[in-house]
Amino acid sequence: MARKTKADAEQTRQDILDAALELFHAKGYSRTTLEDIALSAGVTRGAIYWHFKDKVDLFSAIKEEVERSTETRLEDLLLLSVTNLSDMRDNLLRLFLNLERDARFRRYFELVFFRAEFTEELQPIMEQFKEKCWCMQQRDAKDLKRLQQEGKLPAQLDCTQAALGYRCLILGIIHSWLMDDGLFSLAEQGSALVDDYLQKLCLYKPMSEKGKKS
Repeated sequence: MARKTKADAEQTRQDILDAALELFHAKGYSRTTLEDIALSAGVTRGAIYWHFKDKVDLFSAIKEEVERSTETRLEDLLLLSVTNLSDMRDNLLRLFLNLERDARFRRYFELVFFRAEFTEELQPIMEQFKEKCWCMQQRDAKDLKRLQQEGKLPAQLDCTQAALGYRCLILGIIHSWLMDDGLFSLAEQGSALVDDYLQKLCLYKPMSEKGKKS
């Protein structure tokens, strides 16, 4: 029997990743076994263990592969520059377009939102997601504070609160779209909702001042 080349091994690894993503998406993480994945990928369980330590390691590899291919790893997102609010909107629009156009990326998001039961087994992965959201929220707060110092946002704006609101808006938009993509377009209505939020930040006035007469 001919020995497998490095390219063959890489293809086997990719076949396993593809099969795992499809089955995790279709059946849920907990209800998918390594036997299911091996059968779908056309490999043995031994081949899976050659490339991955266990099912959690396989899930983590899917996360890394999808986020790397779409440039949505935390290290990628933290490199995005923001010189004004339109940059924040454009950076988010790229994510929305990726989700609408890339079926694999969407399946991954649906898996994370709806089909991965974050029990103790997957807790380390959940901690990574929480850390990513927190870091991005902190980054947004710093960007908003810098824009405020440059006179591009009202001095009364609480930038920490605004960044939290921005995070909640984004997650809510994505969650609603994943539940029913026929309801609206991420690139169009989703971006319009973000535009509306960012524009309101520019016009922000504390509640105590809104009732004052000019």
